[in-house]
Amino acid sequence: MGGKNEKITVLPVENLAEDFIMGADVSSMISVEKAGGVFYDSKGKKQDLLNLLKSGGVNCVRVRVWNEPFDKNGNGYGGGNCTVETAVEIGKRAAAAGLDVLIDFHYSDFWADPNKQSAPKAWKDFSLDQKKSAVSSFTLESLQALKNAGVNVKMVQVGNEINNGICGEIYDDAVCALVKAGCDAVRSFDSGIQIAVHYTDPLSDGYLEKKASMLEKYKVDYDIFATSYYPFWHGDVDKLSVVLKKLSNIYGKKVMVAETSYPFTDEDGDGFGNVVSSMSSNQEFRYPISVEGQAVAVRDVIAAVASVKKGVGVFYWEPAWIPVKKYDPAAPGAADVLAENARSWEKFGCGWASSFAAEYDREVGSGMNGGTWDNQALFDFDGKALESLNVFKYARTGSRGKLGIIRIESPSVEFAFGKQGALPGTVSVLYNNGEVKNESVEWDEKSASAVMQNPSFGEYEVSGRLKNGTPVLCTVRVTASNFLVNGSFETSDLTGWTVENKIGAGEPKVDRNSQNARDGLCYFTAWDSSGYEFDISQKVENLSCGKYKCFASFEGTGVKNPSGTVFKVSISGRDGSVREFSADVQIPNVWKKFFRAELPEFEFTAEDESITVSAHIKAEFDAAGGANGAWIVMDDVNLLLVE
Repeated sequence: MGGKNEKITVLPVENLAEDFIMGADVSSMISVEKAGGVFYDSKGKKQDLLNLLKSGGVNCVRVRVWNEPFDKNGNGYGGGNCTVETAVEIGKRAAAAGLDVLIDFHYSDFWADPNKQSAPKAWKDFSLDQKKSAVSSFTLESLQALKNAGVNVKMVQVGNEINNGICGEIYDDAVCALVKAGCDAVRSFDSGIQIAVHYTDPLSDGYLEKKASMLEKYKVDYDIFATSYYPFWHGDVDKLSVVLKKLSNIYGKKVMVAETSYPFTDEDGDGFGNVVSSMSSNQEFRYPISVEGQAVAVRDVIAAVASVKKGVGVFYWEPAWIPVKKYDPAAPGAADVLAENARSWEKFGCGWASSFAAEYDREVGSGMNGGTWDNQALFDFDGKALESLNVFKYARTGSRGKLGIIRIESPSVEFAFGKQGALPGTVSVLYNNGEVKNESVEWDEKSASAVMQNPSFGEYEVSGRLKNGTPVLCTVRVTASNFLVNGSFETSDLTGWTVENKIGAGEPKVDRNSQNARDGLCYFTAWDSSGYEFDISQKVENLSCGKYKCFASFEGTGVKNPSGTVFKVSISGRDGSVREFSADVQIPNVWKKFFRAELPEFEFTAEDESITVSAHIKAEFDAAGGANGAWIVMDDVNLLLVE
């Protein structure tokens, strides 16, 4: 939908404040330009990047600041090599373009996010009090350098996605002490600068409220509660609006989205691959992967924040992180282009990371680490502005292009085993003009019959098409009564289950977050920075005789395989005998990718007394995948009578 230069449809956002921040994070721009990257308007005329952003409706830029993103020989870690000096250079250009500036202090020498919050090398051995002093001094000195250069700092972000700590500290009191030191430094420097504190995982039930409560408890002085929100990772944008309204109402703070983005293509522009792709199993795309889909996704985030009385703005993350040289694997000389890109990533720091960063960041390999975001830029791979760049302007004025589909709500049906019904005759279709219609669908006969004629238990997909040929999928679940109490943990606790034989620090518990659950809201989980081991079980008595099936879903990250986790069922006879069936569990080590542990069908007879369903959960942390600890989820545990 919507070619690169075609007019796109973007509905205007109602009641959008004149001073609403339409932001863009441009931290990588200097490194991209040094490597030869050039930006053009939609007609192909070379332009300054910041002027192009302003013409698209951007009024503020965000710039990250790392302390010392270099090794001892002066080799840059990459990711833009974002020093205070880089921020000054960008800030001066922003001032010349009439743009405000948000300074994003990571208080680290490289990327700080939920997976890692490493202290700068120079602060590695500091006590907490020394870190507090260092945070304060670094903040004040950086702001003074920016002020001396004439940079208009509108906002300062104290920490970046600090869900799991900041500057090497992980406990609430220490984290808040450092955040407070940074906030107090900003306040003492200029009381007119807005102060933001930044988290992510916004749709995890009650999570951001706990963080806001923690900040209040430790008397952190800040103005704006900021969150990252990426539609393909974090889910329904309507829920984002609800979360932000609740936060703002309870704690009286302004709210904003500090990072968002969406892909305009599935193609890779630099030869390194993309972090976001429709081929990924842990990402959900509720908008077309197209120029128009990208714009509408951003527009909806703007609308969600603007619907909050104290919603102040949205920042698009790295819209100008384009390839140095466009890579086409099928084109002559492709290997030379890739080699040139790799040299630029190392020399200019315009990739995600250089090999030199491996000494500091465990996620960085020793080889090339290029750009992973080019398919989410607001420019094509040649640096030409996409029509989606104008979304910040169109959110105010609206824009009308060809009628097209934004989303088809894929239906799902559930049948009891042996009592299959009919597939739906229509599906709900959202069009880019805001209309929602129920459109007729024709299901593929072969696909439907394979599922509808005597299927086993489980989940299936049936393909179909609208009258205009647009593909549709229907999810079919074949179920039976689950004899386990609280098999999906939706009671939000361990009702029905027993946890014992606990070894290690990982605390087994039930959490609430629809993004982590196999289905529904809740799931059983454990996490620890090193490892853990325990058993969870449920005994079921007074069962009917017959054949049973037993299965469960597992996911996790940062777990060494084979993990030693085993899913098991034990059938106890009235004579004291025990029959057992078990399956080794392979942890996928990919978020939102589940491993289904399914045991062989077994028979429960009049000679049997009970069935015990259990899992021996064992995890040893494996840092190779970039996680910050060993995390395992068990969900949707089923014991079904099938015959």
